Amino acid sequence: MSVDEDTTKKPDITTFYFPKMDLPIVLEPHNFYVAEARKRLLRQFDDIDGEAQEAGRLHLERAGYYFDPDRDDPADAFEQSYHEEYSHWLALTEMHNSVIIALTAGVFHQFDKTLREKVIKELRHWCDEDIIEPLIWNIGFPRLMELLDWIGIPILGKDFAEKINACRLVVNVYKHGFGAAHNELLSKYPEYYDNNFSGFSAFRSAHQDLKVSEAQFIEFANSIACFWRNIPEYCKSSQLGDDPKWLSEEIKKCKKRSL
Repeated sequence: MSVDEDTTKKPDITTFYFPKMDLPIVLEPHNFYVAEARKRLLRQFDDIDGEAQEAGRLHLERAGYYFDPDRDDPADAFEQSYHEEYSHWLALTEMHNSVIIALTAGVFHQFDKTLREKVIKELRHWCDEDIIEPLIWNIGFPRLMELLDWIGIPILGKDFAEKINACRLVVNVYKHGFGAAHNELLSKYPEYYDNNFSGFSAFRSAHQDLKVSEAQFIEFANSIACFWRNIPEYCKSSQLGDDPKWLSEEIKKCKKRSL
């Protein structure tokens, strides 16, 4: 292995320890975030249709104060009321989607930072701390998953890991717009676009069409919880697989930065 060449020559050591008593430490803040987000923010959008209809009704009421039967056409007031209702509905719907995506970004970043901190804490016991800390903070999330798989944590290929990867891509599209994340998300997980025409190049969804429902937000949150529950209590040095192809190069970069 590259991080510590002598580890495989020593007795079988613990490379990663995640006792069951630590599970609530990572799950409770996560569950709190999700529950409070739904209660304090998302519940405010429970009656978008009703609020839109009220906006239309108020427009008719205001129009009635100034209605002149000799000059005004009642149909014009009703038509404008319809436009007010639809505009209000559209604005609230777009705001609802923006809030859900922002909450999705928040729950993913909370998870990402907590996971990296845990990985650093465990790997610094048997790796060079001056290398492992900047390495973990600088690698992308997919490489972090490969590193966990290398250690002996079976994450890759699981359904919850796929859902978390979709969550990561949603967050990247939300942050950066058009780019590699948008193309990958549209290709692998087109269900997160409002207009799913990914099979027809002339009608491909744009990054502005990104849409996440509350149900999908909950799916993301449940997948993160499932991730934590699937980490084994012990990983041993005998479980180490082949070094990821990129690992030695990342170690060299970290060594150069520390000079």
